[in-house]
Amino acid sequence: MNTSSSEQKWQRRKEDRPAEIMTAGLRIFADRGFAATRLEDVAEAAGVSKATIYLYFASKAELFAAIVRDIAVPRFDEIEKLLDAYDGPSADLLSFVMDRLRDIATTTQLPALAKIILAESHNFPEIRAFYRDHIILRGFGNLSRILHRGIEHGEFRPCNVEAAVQSIIFPILMNALARNTFGELPQLDPDGFFAAHAEFVMRGLAANREA
Repeated sequence: MNTSSSEQKWQRRKEDRPAEIMTAGLRIFADRGFAATRLEDVAEAAGVSKATIYLYFASKAELFAAIVRDIAVPRFDEIEKLLDAYDGPSADLLSFVMDRLRDIATTTQLPALAKIILAESHNFPEIRAFYRDHIILRGFGNLSRILHRGIEHGEFRPCNVEAAVQSIIFPILMNALARNTFGELPQLDPDGFFAAHAEFVMRGLAANREA
């Protein structure tokens, strides 16, 4: 039996609902923060009932986690797939990953969500734990693999890898949070920041410190 066009449209609409709910939730979370966001408001913005949200997300925290996962996981998967297969210079690999971090920091709402974590994590430990385990620790792990690889191959100087990873990530996070807080000020220009930061990182790690 052929499916009617109205049935096909309804089915497509049903399949699109989680993405539509997450899009609406992302906008409202970014604007209002976690505590002030109500699922009623997300439902209204998504054009669905509050009951419909519960068909896909058991709680506001689960919706928040799904949004973070949707933004970050494909990018982390891409990085880790490359790490598993890569056979070139470690400096080029690190440069690629820093470019991906730039992409996350400048073209997604992940910094806005990180700001929510920093501001509200004390009251909502479940979202803090999710962000820590699935974003922070995964990102740290990827960079640690690259630095250990470079040191083992004699491309990077021996160093405290965990401390070096923090030195790479935290300035990126602070630039993103500052732009999210104060707006696109010339002093916070991400192009200039990322160029300078990448140069500092590469020079600091180079096995030949004259490089």
